[in-house]
Amino acid sequence: MARTLVPLVAAGLVTGCGVAPQDAPEPVSTAAAPAVETGNGGPPSGPRVQVFFVRGADLAPVARRTTAPDPVDALDLLVEGPTRTEAADGIRTALAPEVVGVDEVLPDGTATVSLTRGFTGLTGGNQLLAVAQVVWTLTEMPRVRSVRFTVEDQPVEVPTDDGLTAQPVDRDDYRSVAPAAEPTPSPSPPTD
Repeated sequence: MARTLVPLVAAGLVTGCGVAPQDAPEPVSTAAAPAVETGNGGPPSGPRVQVFFVRGADLAPVARRTTAPDPVDALDLLVEGPTRTEAADGIRTALAPEVVGVDEVLPDGTATVSLTRGFTGLTGGNQLLAVAQVVWTLTEMPRVRSVRFTVEDQPVEVPTDDGLTAQPVDRDDYRSVAPAAEPTPSPSPPTD
């Protein structure tokens, strides 16, 4: 009896799923998978922070959403780099992954950023742009006025428009790569 009952129950389960058999195969269309971004651009909602990437030889501001608009999150978003869409639009980063993170923000508004020794291997304009990206991004935060860079807890020299310095730097030290100013709208023609 069990030998007869098991196949009957299995046949009932297979045919009882509500899908009628077809005589001929039918084509099924599927949508293409969505494009994957490199860098997530932050969470889909939340406060916005401005991070600075590079377009040509100048900094380019890009808005990102975050859960907490603080220097640590801003630097994390910067290190993620531009999205694929932004890269297709000519946005890039000079920042290598040698930035470790924001150690602290002092009461005077100086943020200390840790680097690895590999950061000093960046050469020429890329190192200046990389430092400028960090400085402009962090000084976008209300508490941060300047940035000091360290390697193994020791101040390290970074390039500025005026040469190398181990002192804290701010946006004025990177005016040569400042973002292009927004075009001023032309005045409307007078009407009679």
